[in-house]
Amino acid sequence: MVTVTLPGLREAAVNLALALLFGSFAWIHLRSFAIHPRPSVLLLVVMESLAALLFVFRQPAQRTSFSGWSWLTTIGGTFAPFLLRPTGAAADLAVGQIIQATGAGMAVVALASLNRSFGLLPALRGVQQEGAYRVVRHPLYAAYTIQNLGYLGSNLSAWNFAIVLVALGFQVLRVMNEERLLSSAPGYRAYMLRTRWRLLPFLF
Repeated sequence: MVTVTLPGLREAAVNLALALLFGSFAWIHLRSFAIHPRPSVLLLVVMESLAALLFVFRQPAQRTSFSGWSWLTTIGGTFAPFLLRPTGAAADLAVGQIIQATGAGMAVVALASLNRSFGLLPALRGVQQEGAYRVVRHPLYAAYTIQNLGYLGSNLSAWNFAIVLVALGFQVLRVMNEERLLSSAPGYRAYMLRTRWRLLPFLF
């Protein structure tokens, strides 16, 4: 017999709410794709739909940071790209398509490597070291940043440019905040020595 507790119900409700939120972002771009069938828009539909699915099946965290700073960096890094908007252009730029497709492919690999350890707030769900995590310590954030740049290339506007910069700034702060928590996990400091770079090899 399976016993359902109040914390378990609360966590399930949060996961469902996040899945619906990411799903709504996918739906916005799916509607745009129906009008202008551009690859850049369809890629966002696929990625955000996958993220929504992972929220439903992710494993519980051993420890989570609920500090105000954790909430601020998480909200900024995660939800700032939700403010990106299609420009209504009839076609994507080739360079934008290539960059965004590269970021989307990296994100798929990173999500597959992360698997059920996917989350938003800084949390301990085991130390991920395989797959994309052999290259940089935060490959999913790197992939999202590249994807945002590709999206900007195909949907160029002052608004989208500002959003991409803000999102990148929050992602850097988010990485630093997460590593303060993750460094307390057994094996993470050794992993930091083996995998030197956080987001971009030779830069950060």
